[in-house]
Amino acid sequence: MSNIVDVFNPPPQRDLSEEETRDCLPCQVMSSLFSLGFGGYLAAGQPFKYTGKERKRGITVAEFEKRNPLWWRAGLRGFGSALVLFGLIRATEGWVWNKNKKYKEF
Repeated sequence: MSNIVDVFNPPPQRDLSEEETRDCLPCQVMSSLFSLGFGGYLAAGQPFKYTGKERKRGITVAEFEKRNPLWWRAGLRGFGSALVLFGLIRATEGWVWNKNKKYKEF
């Protein structure tokens, strides 16, 4: 049966076991790496670098600044910083501050 059909005709509700709701170590590693990497990219201001790509398209520095206002740049940098913080918390979750955490077994 298709998963799309389940949207309109959902299966009956059931209680999930503890094993089904446990976090897995690869999931934790991947979410930590993504948060640290993408958050660092945003926090460093990389999306707002005026490069040769914009120059080739005929966008001046003033136009580039107009398209990326200060509030937008500051907002994305703040979001990037929050992602870095989340990545650090997520990366240290199982061995620094939540030592009793159990992971799914493979």
